[in-house]
Order: sequence, then C-alpha cells, then structure tokens
Amino acid sequence: MVDKQTPHSFAEVFAHEQSLFAGFPPPADAPAKPAAEALSELYGKAAERQLAGLALSGGGIRSATFNLGVLQALADLSLLSKFHYLSTVSGGGYIGGWLSKWIHTAPGGVAEVEKLLRGAGDGPAPRAEPKEVQFLRKYSNYLTPRSGLFTADTWTLICTYVRNTMLNMTMLIAWMAVLFLLPRVLLLWVDELRNHQRSVVLPLCLGIFLACVASMALNISLKGPATKTFGWLQSQKWVLRSVCYPLMIAAFLGSIAFVQYQSQMIDYLDHLTLRSWPAAWLLLPGAVYSLFWGAGWILAQYLNRRAALAPGAAARWRLAPGAWRQTTTEALGHVLCAIGALAVGTLLMVWLCRSVGAATLERLANVHLVTLGMPAMLCVFGVTMTLMIGLIGRLYGDASREWWARQGAWTVILAAAWLMVCAATFYLPALLAWAFERYATSASLAAGVTSLITYLGLRSGSGKGTGQPGRAGRSGRLELLAQLAPYAFSLLFLGLLTTGLIALIANGPPHVAYPPSSGDAASLALYFERYLALSDALAWGHLWPTMLTCAVAALLLGWRVDINKFSLYMMYRLRLARAYFGATNHARLPHPFTGFDPGDDLPLHELLHPRAAAGTAPPPGPPPRPYHLFNAAVNLVQGTELAWQTRKAANFVFSPAFSGFELPAANGGAGGFRSTELYATRGTFGDEHDNGVKLGTAVAISGAAASPNMGYHSSPPLSFLMTLFNLRLGRWSPNPANAGWERATPAFGLFCIVKELFGLTNADSDFVYLSDGGHFENLGLYELVRRRCQLVVVVDASCDEADNFEDLGNAIRKCLTDFNVPITLDVATLPGAAGGVPRASCVTGRIHYHQADGGSQHGVLLYLKPALTGGENADIFNYSRLHPAFPHESTADQWFDESQFDSYRSLGRHIAARALGPAVAATAKGGDERGYIGRLSDALATPRPPPRRVSRRRASAEQSRAGPP
Repeated sequence: MVDKQTPHSFAEVFAHEQSLFAGFPPPADAPAKPAAEALSELYGKAAERQLAGLALSGGGIRSATFNLGVLQALADLSLLSKFHYLSTVSGGGYIGGWLSKWIHTAPGGVAEVEKLLRGAGDGPAPRAEPKEVQFLRKYSNYLTPRSGLFTADTWTLICTYVRNTMLNMTMLIAWMAVLFLLPRVLLLWVDELRNHQRSVVLPLCLGIFLACVASMALNISLKGPATKTFGWLQSQKWVLRSVCYPLMIAAFLGSIAFVQYQSQMIDYLDHLTLRSWPAAWLLLPGAVYSLFWGAGWILAQYLNRRAALAPGAAARWRLAPGAWRQTTTEALGHVLCAIGALAVGTLLMVWLCRSVGAATLERLANVHLVTLGMPAMLCVFGVTMTLMIGLIGRLYGDASREWWARQGAWTVILAAAWLMVCAATFYLPALLAWAFERYATSASLAAGVTSLITYLGLRSGSGKGTGQPGRAGRSGRLELLAQLAPYAFSLLFLGLLTTGLIALIANGPPHVAYPPSSGDAASLALYFERYLALSDALAWGHLWPTMLTCAVAALLLGWRVDINKFSLYMMYRLRLARAYFGATNHARLPHPFTGFDPGDDLPLHELLHPRAAAGTAPPPGPPPRPYHLFNAAVNLVQGTELAWQTRKAANFVFSPAFSGFELPAANGGAGGFRSTELYATRGTFGDEHDNGVKLGTAVAISGAAASPNMGYHSSPPLSFLMTLFNLRLGRWSPNPANAGWERATPAFGLFCIVKELFGLTNADSDFVYLSDGGHFENLGLYELVRRRCQLVVVVDASCDEADNFEDLGNAIRKCLTDFNVPITLDVATLPGAAGGVPRASCVTGRIHYHQADGGSQHGVLLYLKPALTGGENADIFNYSRLHPAFPHESTADQWFDESQFDSYRSLGRHIAARALGPAVAATAKGGDERGYIGRLSDALATPRPPPRRVSRRRASAEQSRAGPP
C-alpha cells in the first residue's frame, strides 16, 4: 500500500487495519472503490468483527497515573488483550506509549504483560511489583527527576529554555527590526522623490493605478463557465496581488505627487468656474479611468464568450439575440457614472489641497507624509468609488457590489496595518521618551504593571481555560487577562524595540530639550516636532548597516536554528521517553552525565510487529494488540472551512502503519495519510538521528498542551506572546496531503514562526502545525467512533474540578457533526450532575451507528471519571482529606510525589474494577471467545441495581469540602 504520489484515504487506512486484525496483509491489487462505498463495506465488516476500543484521555501526568491503575484493573480482569484499539490523547499517551512498548518488547506479548500487571507472575514468593511500574514511580517527576531549586535537573530545564528562547527571540526581533526599519527606508525615498524626482512620481503613480483599474474590471466581469478555467483570477490571493497591493503603492506615490503639485492645484481651483475651459479637465480622469476599465471589461467578455461556446457549457450562459445592445447600454451607463464620480473625486482632492494650504503642505514633514499620505489618498479613492457605485445604482449586480465591499475591507485592513507599523516606528519612541522624561515615576510604574500583566497572561494562556467564548467566573477573568496581556506587552515591547533601533542608527538615543510650556498638550506637540525632525535628518549611512545586520541575522538564524529542535518540544520529548519508555528498556545504558539513553525510544512503525531478536526479521502474524492510535491536533486557525471557525483544528493520528488526517466528507475531505515508516524521514541537512516518527514523537506531539496555536483554545492575541517567549511544545510536521511529506522539518523556520506569531496556521501549507490532541478532542473517542467500535471504554481523567463534562460534551458533538453518529449518555449519577456527592464514577451509554450506516448496529460506551463515591481504600481517603482538590488537581502540576502517584493509580484501579467487574463475571458464564465483546457489551448495557448509598459521614465530609450551596 506504499504510494509516494498520492496520499491514502481513511478508507484505505481502515481496510489495512482490519486486514492486520485478520492476520493477513491487504491485497496490493485491490480494486479502487468510491470512498462512501468502501467505507460502507468496511463498517459492515467492523460490525461482524465486534471491534473494541479503549480511550485514555488527556490530563498530563495525572491522567497517565490514573490510567495506569485502569490498565492494572483491566489486566486483573484479563481484558487488556481483548481490545483491538488503544486511542490516547496527551497524558493518556504517556502511559499508552509505555504499555505499547512493553507489549512490543515482552517475549510473550500482551499476555505476558497482562500477567505481570495483575501481580501473578512466576517466581518465588514474595513477588515484587513489576520493574516497569517501579520505574514509573521513580520518574513521577519526569521533567526534573531530582526535585529542588538547586539540583542539576532543575537548572538544566531552565538553561535549556533560556537558550532556546534567546535563539528564537533573537530571530524574531531581527525580523521585526527589519520590518520597523522599512518605514525609515521609505522616508529616505520620499525625500529623494519629493525633492529630486518630480517628473517620475506622477507618471508612475498613474501607470500603477490604471493597471489596477483594468485588473478590477477583469476580476469583476468574469462570469459563468469562465470562472472554472480562469477562477484563479478571482481568488483572494490574486486580488490582493493585482489590486490591493498595487493600489497602496499608487496611493503612496499619489500622496507625494499631491505635495509636489499643490501650488498648481490651488491655482487651478482659484481660476475654476463652471463655464470656463479648465472645468472640462475635470472630465479627463473619468474618461481615462473608463478607457482602462473598458480594456479589462472587453478581455473579460472575450473570456466569458469563449468559455460559453466551449463544448459542454450550459446554454444559459450564451448571449441571446439582442443581448449585446443591452450590454452596450449598461457599459455606456457605467462610463458616464464613472466620469461624473471621478470629476467629483478630483474636485474633492483639489479642494482639500487648498483647505490645508500651500504653506502647510510645503512644511509638511516627510515623517507625516510617509505615515498619513497613503491612507489619506485611499480615503479619497474610497469616497470616489462609493459615489460611483451609488450613481451606477441598479446597473450594478449584487455580486459586483459585494466585490467592491470586500476589496474595500482589505484596503482598510492594509491601511490600518500601515498606520500601526509607521506609528510604532516614528511616534511611539517619541511618546515613550516624552513620558519617561515628563512623568518618570508614573511611566516606570506603568511599565512594571504591564510586565506583571504579561506574566499573568502567559500563565493563564498556557491552559485550557482560555480561548473559548462564553466562559464566565474565574475562567472568564483569566480569558480577559489573557486577551489584555498581549496588547499591553506589545506596546511596551514595540516601544523598546523601535527606541533601540533609532538609538542604533543614530549612534545613541536622541537628546531633545524639553520645551518650557505650562500645557502638556502644547509641550507634547513641540517635543514631537523636535524629536521627529531627527528622523528627517537621518541618512542612508545611518540606516543600512543596522538593517543589513538584522536582515542577515534573521536569515541566518531562520536557516540554521531548527524551529522544532529549539522549541520546548525536544526537551519535553526526551524527558517523556526517559520516564516512560526507559521503563521497558532492560538493556538501558544512560549517559553518565545527562542520564539519557537514545535506546529508550524506538520508531513507531516497529510496533507493527513483536520485537525481533538481534539480526533477525520481525516474526510474521498480526500486530500486537491493542493497536495504538495517538491523537494530535492539526491547527487550522486560519482555515477556510467556515463551519470550523470555532474548532480551528482537525484530528491528526499517528499509528504504527499510517500517520495523517482527513477532514470529514461534509467539510471537503481534505488531508490524507502516509506510511509512518516513511513519513518525515528525509532530513534537511542529510541523515539525522531525529528523522522519522518515533514513539516519543507521537507521545510528545499528542501532549503538546502549551502552544501558540491550540485549536479551539486558540486566542489569536495570545499567540504573539507565547511565540515570542518560546512557549511552544507543538511541532511543525510535513503535510501528508502534499508532495513534500517525506521532509522531516522546514528548511527555513522563519516563515513558520511568523505563522505561529500571527495565528496563520492552516492545512494547505507544506508543513502543518501539530499540537495536543486535546486542542481538538481530549478523550480519544473520536477515532474509535470513526472506526465503528462496538465497545468503547473511555477514561476521562482530565481536570474537571467544576464537573462541567466539557470534554465529554465536546466529543459527543463532534461525533454527531462529523459522522452523524449520536451518542446518548445519562450522567445524572456522576460528579456534579445532580449536585452534592456523586453516586457513581462510571456510566454506560449507547452509540447509535445505525443513524449513519442504516440497519440496527449500535455500540456501547462505558464512561469512567475520577470521583470519590465511597468504598475507597483508606490510603485514597487519607490523601483526599489532605488534598481537597483530589482527584482533579491542576494539570499544571507535573511533579508527582510518591503518595500522589499511588493515590491516583489506586483510585483508577478501584474505579475500573467496580465498573467492569460485574459485567466480566456475567460474561464469563458461557459462550465462546468469538462473541466475547458482544456479550460484554450487552452485559454492560444491561441496567444494574442502583449504587449503594454513600454513608452519612462520607456525604457530610464531601459537603463540608464543597462549601455552602
């Protein structure tokens, strides 16, 4: 099934998985079928096979430890080997990866692991706990195994972060320095053009503007079949390049010409009368405009007619007899309206020139001309076009008016961006200098408060409590703080950057004498005038060394600093591999100084077969069960799918055979899957040890919670802040739908980091940004429903101290929206659903596959959630009394001690045993192995007696901890 040309569809991937479960490889020459037909057939086979899936949710080390207990309970009940799929997210992937590698390395496979986990291993008594579990306890502080402020582990973490942040921040600051030096380059050009190139400016401005006019006419007038062949001429990218950007250049040159010809315009207006010959010149702009508009319109009509006469074109697009007469009438109306509107626009510009005054324009500083000239000219153009559209009236179709509205929107956006960059370059340094000189104490206090807000915003933005609309209470306040922090910090950061730049190019900070004035407004205006005069005095010799240095630094660092290796991703991945995969590396040889062993990790595709002896081929047969699906999120913050504007992500799956994503058919079906063995294997600078998808790669990406782009948790303003400070656990991976899917990492990371900075991630680029699977769906349920598992056991160990069931509700909604598969689940007995003390920690529901697939197929969902319902052992009870937040302590706590580790593990084992024990006992009474999953599902779906009442003492304790209602 390896095809390097086209990506595999989900139907092909699912067929491959079913063939693996059956114990034979898929036929290489299987006839291609439509996706819907192939999936329908596969879903029928899945129903016959009675697939079972285990989903372990995200939640960091809390989830990993709780799910360790769940796995031990499944081993106690001999259920671990019964599951076909293991679907994990984030922290669930920590322990899931540990289990998958252990099964892979154990000579007896899952049966041996099951036996060891339930404490029934061979050997003389007393038997110890498996070494693999002991290792996990030893590394429960997986980030810094030796805790303490003055340990080498702690300071290694700090030094790694500081090193990587400095490199990334230097690259970003160098790039931003070039950006904020560009207005000063334009300032020097304006001085040259304004004073020495008078004969060039106006002709160049008119040439660019008239080319824009012809492009507008062509773009608006293409209709019908021509849009299929020449649709690229109407794409947003083409409109920006052929209309909006050139229009900005023309407006910039027009503002210079406006100042150059101000005396002629004033003189023209002074001698203008309606009956005088100069009044006729007002008609010339409209006539020239119409001439170039007509050129674009004629080209569009030619293309329209050519497409309409092509074979297979619908007859309704062909011109009826007499249609040319109507078209000519409409064109003449357009010409007359354009002449009238352009005459008014020209008169308006001349009137503005006289209103401002020749003396004022003559003294106008080049700084103000660069900053305000282009937006002012665009405003005049906007007023003129508005008048023209109004005069044309009914002759203009709705589509044409919508085109003008969108073009106007982009023009406003670009003009606003121009104003912000120029204001930050020229005015912000002057404002800060004035504030610190006039109000030194208040300005310093404001800078300190801004820094504090930035720090708090970074902390609040790193969690899942931000980025979602409609959040109230504490999360709402965190959301507000996270939204305000980037703006407050941006002002301080840009002010310091632009002030530093002017100090560099002027060989020191500008010294401006504070003007003696009683009024702050007057003194500020005079201070600005003196400060900005220094900008006009700068020459090329001051500017080019700094700009060249920054450009070279940005390019060099963007080329050499790997955007993945110098984020937090590699630091995080190495520590996860040491803590969770080192447990099953029985020949472990850690480095004497660092403590890491490259042998802890292994290529993900090796999980397809049991570990082979040295020098031998992998043994034949089905892959070890359960088949592991690591869920990550491919971020679509700038995605074009309107229905996914809230999600901003799609599910990305790493499995031993295939890696990739595929959007549902209703959303275009974009994406694809590639062979995991070949995916991302080609290094940018030759063979590197990090190429390819390792087990640690999948686990680390699946758990990359802190990222500038976080799916439906994305907060665009916060992306700037988190990127700047390198809070980036995600990874840029090749797009499996594109041709460059074998490349391991971007060759030039600057473009990718800019996309992170401004939240421009999408599914169309050569590299996609992958982050925590919880940024799309945090339970791992989505892919199991997609594969029509008859039995799904979901362990929701996410932090849900308010008992809102956010992740459960999100997963159910996505399954219904994307797969048309409803899930019914009554959570009335679970924590927080009915108030007071929870009566249960699990509930069974139905997965209604028949709504999507027809027939009577359905599935059973067993949902487990950490809760204290009574009957827990004394050690769990003791820990819960000492730590009131248990079992929903913050995910930010990734440093577990021994008592914390064993309390979560024991609670997971206790809850899973109570949830599944009775059904397993009922299932074991009869029947063969073939129908075991079906019988177990029926037993779980059978109503049970109501749970026993919680003791009054226990209920009173829980109520006192919950506080007054």
